[in-house]
Amino acid sequence: MLQERIKQTVDSLNAPEPAPKLFHYAYGKDHWQNLADHQNDDNKLFEERNKYFKLLWVDDTHKMNEFSAVENIVYDAELLILATSNFSDPSYEYKYETHIKKLKQLAAEFYIKILDCSDWKITAWKVIEIENIYDNNLDGLKIKMTCSHKHE
Repeated sequence: MLQERIKQTVDSLNAPEPAPKLFHYAYGKDHWQNLADHQNDDNKLFEERNKYFKLLWVDDTHKMNEFSAVENIVYDAELLILATSNFSDPSYEYKYETHIKKLKQLAAEFYIKILDCSDWKITAWKVIEIENIYDNNLDGLKIKMTCSHKHE
């Protein structure tokens, strides 16, 4: 269920067609994510670059009431929010100022959008900066999160 909620939220960030799709979602373990080809657009302005939301894994725990009925589901997950970079960027400060800082702003907006549905609650949201990952040299954030959803 968290997978679908994150995909819906990512899709909602894209402008209506015929505008190009700039926000992309993928679900799968780290080694599968490395196989994806990403458009090399590091020479574009940040606003015109593709952003990648990669949900690496989700563990779900069913919380039961005294009658053994599921009351809510708690999800622990790891999400990457990334943009292309260049391995030869002059410094980490450059990477931070040109896109990591902006991805942190995007992550904060994304956090709020996930909660648009009143049935969701985020109880942990840890942001870790990452750089030059995968074959395409992507920079961005690793989000370790815990959230819950009322069982219907």
